Amino acid sequence: MADLFELTQLASYMQSDLDQASAELARALTTALIRAEVGAARYDAMTDLSPFLPVALEVARRALLNPGGIRSEQVDDYSVTYAAEVLGGATLTEDERARVLAAAGIAPSGAFTIRPAYVAPVRHCGRW
Repeated sequence: MADLFELTQLASYMQSDLDQASAELARALTTALIRAEVGAARYDAMTDLSPFLPVALEVARRALLNPGGIRSEQVDDYSVTYAAEVLGGATLTEDERARVLAAAGIAPSGAFTIRPAYVAPVRHCGRW
């Protein structure tokens, strides 16, 4: 299975030195995710994987920076809140899935999906 990016590309993208073992794992996980999304046969038949590079680098970066999917943490009186979408490890957002499928030349099916979507809270009797 061909790698989607070089470790030097990931280090440049993140603008930092990386632990080689962690970077290799992030690359392997990212490659496996994208390969599974596209389909193994189609992915393995592709000769040019460069269209996946932007998504692959972002997924690997996120996996290295926030592997546990932490939304917020507090130390004494200081708190940090991360992105609203909780992502941990190597995962693809819906936008990234669409970009990967488009890069692979797979048209969206428009078919029914059972993926959960956001449901707004319902207000009853003046209370939430």
